[in-house]
Amino acid sequence: MTKEDMEIMRRFFDPRSVAVVGATDSPDRVGYNLLDSLVNGGFKGNIYPVHPKLKEILGIRVYPSCIDIPDQVDLVLIALNQRDTIDVVEHCGKLGIKGAVSVAGGFRETGDEGRALEKRLVEISKKYGIKVVGPNTLGMMNLEVNLNASFYPISLKKGNVSLISQSGGMGFSIIQKCSDEGLGINKFVGVGNRTVLEFSDYLEFLAEDPGTKVIGVFLEGVDDARRLVQIAGEVACKKPVVMYKVGHSDAVNEATLTHTGSVAGPYQLFRDIFKQFGVLLADSVPELVAACKALSLCRLPAGGQVGIYTYTAGPSIAALDRLADREISIPGLAPETGRKIKAILGEDLPVILRNPIDSGGLGIQPETYGLLVEAALEDPGFDILATFSCPHKNWRNPTKELIAAHKKSSKPLLTCYISTVKGVEADREALQQAGIPLYISPDETAWGVAALVHYGQKGSALSENA
Repeated sequence: MTKEDMEIMRRFFDPRSVAVVGATDSPDRVGYNLLDSLVNGGFKGNIYPVHPKLKEILGIRVYPSCIDIPDQVDLVLIALNQRDTIDVVEHCGKLGIKGAVSVAGGFRETGDEGRALEKRLVEISKKYGIKVVGPNTLGMMNLEVNLNASFYPISLKKGNVSLISQSGGMGFSIIQKCSDEGLGINKFVGVGNRTVLEFSDYLEFLAEDPGTKVIGVFLEGVDDARRLVQIAGEVACKKPVVMYKVGHSDAVNEATLTHTGSVAGPYQLFRDIFKQFGVLLADSVPELVAACKALSLCRLPAGGQVGIYTYTAGPSIAALDRLADREISIPGLAPETGRKIKAILGEDLPVILRNPIDSGGLGIQPETYGLLVEAALEDPGFDILATFSCPHKNWRNPTKELIAAHKKSSKPLLTCYISTVKGVEADREALQQAGIPLYISPDETAWGVAALVHYGQKGSALSENA
């Protein structure tokens, strides 16, 4: 992208004023919900609903058209059908407006007539230099400036993970999973049909965005796969990119073509090329979010030597199974670590000391748990440590002890409380504020470990940004 293109994108991610064309007073309509999202999201800039007949919506004055707005508009949200959308984009272009979001479907995913409309949209964009998100999109967000320019008026935690999704529904699924995990979001964009702005454009923008530390991507298919892979690889050398790509079968390819007008392409070829360029791949929404969570909260490890501590062996074995095909090593214990553990638990142990470290019932109490975690973090053979425990009605979780141990070490620490989201909300907030990702399943813990090791091995450039 040119510097001018980047500046236009910065402006519509951080607009001073937003117009909603097609705003209505009916809560069941998209136009109402776009306006509701702006208002309830706490957007601090000027908001201008546009409707030819209404005078007021949600207590805000309504304007008959964009030309009647007494202000320079930075971003226009268009909640009209595909044909009217084309007319509005051209009108905006003539007024010097440079950013638009088109939520309407009915473009190339529907056949020849839709393709002709989309071609016209490209022509208008080039003529007036207007950048369009979509069409056929859920919308976009920048939580740094309280901008929710989507038609889902929801409240989300702010953070440093930015998300790009080709599907609105899958984008919402990822957003909801992030919310469940206490993971803060910085920016979100639903690319839709990618008519004017491609995946690679958003990746280039987020690579330079100071609020974004980690980028998560849901991908169906693209037209210029070569450029996407190249740009994603370049960005992944600056900050972590986690990619969830679908398209295992011909049936999925056909569904993709009628969803966003894209061809998914040969799945294995995509995976092989992304791996070659160092982009981390995920196979599901939980894996994508688990990886983003670890990369968002943790410093990167110096290497791929993983230590595990638990008093219940099963979850650690399940996690090891998930890590089996990754470039990860499970080293033995250093002799000094074994001596420290015996000093804590006693010489006559009912368990064999090795990695994973299983203390059995001797390590359940939080104070002992904390001492054992400290000993494991001090092992010179471990670059990263994951711990596992099971919340119990009558036993306190070792949250305080994990935070204290983490403060004494420079190594990343992840922990798993086998539970449900609602069972550990208070612990999760405290741990994650301290830079310790809390997971509730062995699989997700393993995915977090794998993500940290993957990007830890990419070199010093990422480590400096971690």
